[in-house]
Amino acid sequence: MEIRSIKRMINTAEEFLCAANRCGFESLLKERHDVLIIPEFVNRAFACELYLKAIALTTKGEIPKEHKLDKLFMFLEKSVRTTIYNIWRDNAGENIVDCDYAKKKMFWDNLEAVRDIFTRFRYVHEWAGSVVSLEASFTMDQWHLHDCNPDRPLGSPPVHEGFLVQFVNSLKSFIEQSKENK
Repeated sequence: MEIRSIKRMINTAEEFLCAANRCGFESLLKERHDVLIIPEFVNRAFACELYLKAIALTTKGEIPKEHKLDKLFMFLEKSVRTTIYNIWRDNAGENIVDCDYAKKKMFWDNLEAVRDIFTRFRYVHEWAGSVVSLEASFTMDQWHLHDCNPDRPLGSPPVHEGFLVQFVNSLKSFIEQSKENK
C-alpha cells in the first residue's frame, strides 16, 4: 500500500467534490448562479469512486478494476461497509423512515440508482429529453426502482438525487474518522 497514492486519490476526490459543490444548489443560494446539475452529478460521482478506491486500497491493499459505485462498495470489507452505512444512516436520519428494513432498502436502492451515474450523466446527450433527472436516466435494469413502475411495491422507499450528496459525505466522513483513529 503506497501512502502517497492514497493521499493523492483522496485529494483528487476532494477536488472533484469541491467542483460538484460549486455546481450545486448550495452554491446557487450563496452565489446566485445557475445550478449545473450535469457537472454536479458527474463530479460528485467521480469523487465517490475515488473515495471508495482509496478506502479499498487502505483497507484491502488493492483497487478493483471497477467503476460502478455499488460494486466498489461491495468490494470493501463488511465491517467497512457497515461503518459507512451507519455514518450515512446517522447523517441522513431526518429523511429516512424509522424502520431498519426501510433504511437498508433505501440505502441499497439508492446506491443501485446512482451506481453508474458518472457514465450516464457524462453522456447525457445520448438519452436526455426535456427532463434531466436521476430517474430519467435509469437504464432498463434500473426500471424496477422508478416511481412510475407499476410493479414497484407500494410503500417502497424513494430513490432520490440527494442520496449522492449523502453518500459522498458519508465516504468523506469515514476517511476523516479513519485519519483521526490512527
